[in-house]
Amino acid sequence: MQSPVAAQDFFDLIAKSGLLTAAQVRKVQDKLQLDEDASAEETARRMVKEKLLTPFQAERLLEGRYRGLVIDRYRIRELLGFGGMGCVFIAEDPDEDRKVALKVMSTEHSLDAGMLARLKLEAVAGMKLTHPNIIKTYRLDSTGAVHYLVMELVRGISLHELVALYGAIKWPMACDIILQIAEALQSAHDQGIIHRDIKPANFLIEQSGVARILDFGLALLKDGGDEEFSLSMVFGHDCLGTPDYIAPEQIVDSSRVDNRADIYSLGATFFVALTAHVPFPEKTNKAKLDAHRHKSARHVSDLKKEIPREVGDIVARMMEKDPAKRFQSMTEVAEALRPHAKRKTISFDFRELVTLRAKQAKARAETQGKKAAAAPKSSITSSTGWLQANSHHFADGTSGFGKVETPPLRSNDSESVRAESPRPSSTAPIRPVAFKGPAPSGWRLEFKGGKQRVPLVRSRNLVGSGYSADVRVPEEKVDATQCWIEFNGQNWQLRQESRLHPTYVNGSAEAYCPLKHGSRLSFGGKVQLRLINLTQEQDNRRRLTIVMTLIMLASVVGSAAFFLMR
Repeated sequence: MQSPVAAQDFFDLIAKSGLLTAAQVRKVQDKLQLDEDASAEETARRMVKEKLLTPFQAERLLEGRYRGLVIDRYRIRELLGFGGMGCVFIAEDPDEDRKVALKVMSTEHSLDAGMLARLKLEAVAGMKLTHPNIIKTYRLDSTGAVHYLVMELVRGISLHELVALYGAIKWPMACDIILQIAEALQSAHDQGIIHRDIKPANFLIEQSGVARILDFGLALLKDGGDEEFSLSMVFGHDCLGTPDYIAPEQIVDSSRVDNRADIYSLGATFFVALTAHVPFPEKTNKAKLDAHRHKSARHVSDLKKEIPREVGDIVARMMEKDPAKRFQSMTEVAEALRPHAKRKTISFDFRELVTLRAKQAKARAETQGKKAAAAPKSSITSSTGWLQANSHHFADGTSGFGKVETPPLRSNDSESVRAESPRPSSTAPIRPVAFKGPAPSGWRLEFKGGKQRVPLVRSRNLVGSGYSADVRVPEEKVDATQCWIEFNGQNWQLRQESRLHPTYVNGSAEAYCPLKHGSRLSFGGKVQLRLINLTQEQDNRRRLTIVMTLIMLASVVGSAAFFLMR
């Protein structure tokens, strides 16, 4: 369908989508009291501002895409993550009065026996398991055309994202994360379930430091004969897993592995958490697989001197080539880690993370078009290739790491299952601001003429023409999300967001630069802003007053002396 132009076209699409009934739409129209000639975009902005629609819903509707915003009883709110099987959304479950994660299989995979087997395996395994460190699976269902999985919503950052964005994790915290996952996997192993795809992308970590495991789509079940047969027919018996983390015996025959294969993969994941490197950074998947079978990874304590030798020995034992030489259970792994583990809270902005994933998903859809990925991914999120994409910018003012592209973990990011050709590395990022405290007091952005001063109360402030901007600059040559003014704990800095309009700092176009008291920002038009520090400004005024007073006193004294001399 064509994109809506007028407000009424937009309201018609909302009713068609099922997000609101016709009666509810009429109530919204009465509440908003829009002009007759209001545009669809203006209507969408008002509804987002009034929290009647989410930014995701508004953008979809403005694109003329109303189907898929309601699946059975679940109302889709926004994108949570994506992978080769499809997308995961945050959705409302009105029957249970809760928000859930809805994993929806993409249309190109709806008739794929292997993908359906994976989704069913994930559901069967997930519904069997109840553990505080395993994400709950509620149900598997289908509308006929759409297959979906309903899961517990966890507002976490994947271990892959955490390491890719912020680097290696301090060893006490890494020990705690791996300890939690080991205990969760022991619960799965006790019920005859081998995960077979342990890797950083399949762990979510909440801000409290609690780690959760997800995605049992490649699991080996004790009684999962039909699903395992379907997987083997599609993918083969050998090499079912992810090349950067797969156990040597799993490369040979994935259908005959036991719990010790998960121990090896968890060891490789532990290696990444501690070092921000994969154990074998070979250029091709074939070389990676050969390395897992025949090479030994470097001792992590040699790579990072601050890591105790005892911790490095645990990693090495988990990654022994011979399963008999490894720890024999996840309980043993957990007990070995316990003396070294320490729980730490994690500071990240979930809204920013969701927006970043959405940008990646949109960019990926635009670049791939209708082509399916050559080899499916088992994770629902991936941290490589974060790209910008044009949108209507219905952000909530806290979203976006800007032009950050999350790099792979010092290696080509691996596809799950099998892939014969390497993937290109991402560009190294400008790191997002890690400072999460409040902005220093007294800082303002002053509009030219001094008529308006906007206080900078947060460490990250969006400047743009959109209604969600912290500092709104309504001008043609200013994008809805023009730039960010960020405080890194020591200094302010500018980070350009718009790819359409430049931002000038003291007359020069800048993409990323430090700012100080008195820095002037302009955008190619009439509007200019000046960054000011009220304390420094007052100090300057006091100094000027003192100087002027001294000059006046000197003048008076000089005059008096002149008359006395006469």
